[in-house]
Amino acid sequence: MQSVQRSFGKLWNKGPGDNAKVSVLLKDYEDADKVLAQIIDNSRLWRESWALLVGSQLQIVAEYEGLYDPIVGATDGHGRPAAQTPHLQLERTFRLKEVYADLKTELLAEIQTIEERVIKPALDARDCIAPIRKTIKKRENKRIDYEKAQDKAIKLQRKPGRSPKEEAALAKAEDEMNSAAHEFNIADDHLRETLPPIVAAAFSLIPPLLAGLVLIQNRLLGLYYTSLHGYCQDLGFPSPPPPMDEVIATWNGAFKPIQGRVESISCIARGKAIHHPMSHGTDGQKAPVSPKSVKENFRRTSSGLIPSGPSSAAAAAKPRTLRIPSNNNLRGQASQTPSEYSPQPSPSSSYRRPDYLAPTDFTTATVLGGAPIDRSMSRSPGASPNSMRPRDYFSRPSTSSTDVSNASYGSSQIPSNSNGGFPKKKPPPPPPPKRAASTKPDEWVVAQYAFTGQGQGDLSFQEGDRIKIVKKTGTDQDWWVGELHGSKGNFPANYCKPL
Repeated sequence: MQSVQRSFGKLWNKGPGDNAKVSVLLKDYEDADKVLAQIIDNSRLWRESWALLVGSQLQIVAEYEGLYDPIVGATDGHGRPAAQTPHLQLERTFRLKEVYADLKTELLAEIQTIEERVIKPALDARDCIAPIRKTIKKRENKRIDYEKAQDKAIKLQRKPGRSPKEEAALAKAEDEMNSAAHEFNIADDHLRETLPPIVAAAFSLIPPLLAGLVLIQNRLLGLYYTSLHGYCQDLGFPSPPPPMDEVIATWNGAFKPIQGRVESISCIARGKAIHHPMSHGTDGQKAPVSPKSVKENFRRTSSGLIPSGPSSAAAAAKPRTLRIPSNNNLRGQASQTPSEYSPQPSPSSSYRRPDYLAPTDFTTATVLGGAPIDRSMSRSPGASPNSMRPRDYFSRPSTSSTDVSNASYGSSQIPSNSNGGFPKKKPPPPPPPKRAASTKPDEWVVAQYAFTGQGQGDLSFQEGDRIKIVKKTGTDQDWWVGELHGSKGNFPANYCKPL
């Protein structure tokens, strides 16, 4: 019961024990504890990252060795034998694996010093300042008891015309107030004496810890540079490397001829992959292909996709081989010349629908031997201009154009000696309404620590800021893309926690 009353007292009472000087001391103590906790957590993550980096690089070099030096006899009976790798490249691969194996041993020994020089001293310092938290809590309880007794005594003192019983209660309340004040003053004086040296000692330990981190980082980078520089000097690689423009020019000189030979293959030249850009986005995904580039290289016909260009023009010039006619009444159409049905209209002729936009007739066959199709029968003299417009097979035609096209199409199927007509085809039902796209709810994180951008594109934030996630990866030990106050940028995900 007393603990519950003290909890309410912490919320409502702000008495003389909560002055500015003690508040500053308590805030400094919490800051020191928080800084030590951050150093411990980040140092552990840093140590694990270095260990993963060293192991991954050695594993990559081991895979190179397996590719360049395959197992003897592994390809027997599976096609042609594998070509032997040149001795120079094979020797370079073996030497690189030896360098990375020795480098891993040295780096792991240096990585272990992170635990001894940074993490363990920070843990010991945090354990040393932890008992003072009990003293702070004890002093806070004494303050609440003192303020409660003080309020009770003041309430009785302000009451006019006190009875003898109330006078006795007032005297008792004043005694309790004096006793609580004495106990609180003892706890307060003890905290004022012991807390400042502890806070100062904790803050004085932080610069040596950070200096140890910098020293270990420099030693790790020095080991890397020494090993790789020696490898480059022994095997004739440039160290330091040439400028990036020169590297890109050399790579393009070797890559472009091969790219041209591969893209000249017919199945690749007619595909979509050739139209994709070579560059990738910042997140590793391919840039989208514009619909315009695809439409310029392909057009839809009644039988499929035909690539545009000189080859398609040559193919269009050839007569198309069609099916055997099943109706003798259509034989008269074979005597007509192909020039009458050219897709390009003359200035004096009326507009005619191109051949490739008309539907293919699979029920009534045409002439044998590749004669052109007579499209004049499918055009009605009373057709509207909309019916002569190229149709889009993926859009719903209008009612008038549908009726006219259906009627004209039906009339082309009737023999010349027929007297009746086919009934008009029922229009298709309207497409069902599209479902509303489900929108993914926005994700937010709260910054646990302050972060200042270190380069262009970084997102700076303060502790407690709510950041909207624009793009994230599968782990929080990475850089995510977020939005804060209208600005977007990259930020470390491990500095935040989800809402």
